[in-house]
Parts: sequence; C-alpha cells; structure tokens
Amino acid sequence: MHIFRNYLIKINIIIKEFIRESVNVKIMTTEFAQLCSIRDQRPKLNPTKIELDQQDAISGIEHYAENPADIRVLETGTYVVIVAPQVGRSTGTTERYIDVWLRKNGEDIPNSNVRRVLGNSKDKDVLVCQTMLPFKAGDIINIMMSVEVPNEGLGIEAIRPNGEPVIPSIIYSMHKIGEAGRFVSTGRGQVKFSDR
Repeated sequence: MHIFRNYLIKINIIIKEFIRESVNVKIMTTEFAQLCSIRDQRPKLNPTKIELDQQDAISGIEHYAENPADIRVLETGTYVVIVAPQVGRSTGTTERYIDVWLRKNGEDIPNSNVRRVLGNSKDKDVLVCQTMLPFKAGDIINIMMSVEVPNEGLGIEAIRPNGEPVIPSIIYSMHKIGEAGRFVSTGRGQVKFSDR
C-alpha cells in the first residue's frame, strides 16, 4: 500500500508539472490570407495594381473592399507569398508580353517578376510569382501588372466553365511561417557568386 501511495504522489507531481508548463506555452497565432479575383483586369496604364475582390479565408492580415489592391501585414514575421494569375488576352494576334510582380510599401520586390508572351485570344496560362521575406507590421503588399502594349486585350482573366467552379483571374496566398528574428542561418548552401 505504501508503494502504491508513493506512485500516486509521483504521478500527481508529474501531472501538476505538465499542467503548469502547458499554461506557460506561447501559442503562435496563425496569420494567413487566401484572396482572389473573379473578374477580368486589363491594364490601361503601366504598371497597374491588381485588385482582389474575394476573401476565401483570412486571419491576422488586413484586406478591405475600399482598397482591394492593398494587403496589410498586421504581425511582424517571415511570410511566404504566392501569387497565381490566369493570364490571357481578348483581342489581337501580335505576340505581346504581360509581366506580374510584387511590391512592398511602394518598392518592387527584387526577383519577383514573371513574364508570359501571348499571341492570340486562345492563349491562356497560369503564372506563379512567389517570395519568402520578413515583413513588418504595417507593411503593404501589392501585386503589379504591366503589358507590352496597353489596350490590346492583355491582362488577367476569370474563366467560368460550365458545371465547374470559377477559375479566378488571380489567386493570392500568404502564410506566416515564423516570428521575426527567430531564424539563424547555418551557413550551409551559401555561395557568394563573386567567389566563383
């Protein structure tokens, strides 16, 4: 009986310690956004901000109908951003390009631009533009678009197939993957191009 009582005391101490530690655990909130547009957008001026008119899911990130081109970061941290525009053209047969890239606080994000050349109204494609960067609370993200020649029907297109969901003209996904300043490089895989 004495041994059994000692086991119960030890189990009770373990449970109390577990509960105490569980209360002190900081839970990371989830910041994410899944936004899209279900309308065609064809720039008349270069460059043009792409507007997002639908919110599929959003938490901890701001996006309002009053400023549909602006995505505001609320929590400082490192985020993955993926943009997938459905590009096409409504008129013309001369090959022309469309570019899509990201901006942060009015400045272009380096190495985020993608391009597609379209020849006619049957040409359609989905481009993928992505980045993984630290953002600060208050940063504004925009998706930019420009075309080689405005008013030739180039832009992003929503497609409405019969009996299927709408194919948005653009899908925007953003997810916080870590707190600011929490990542430390191991130095592995890093090569200075000037050292080659």
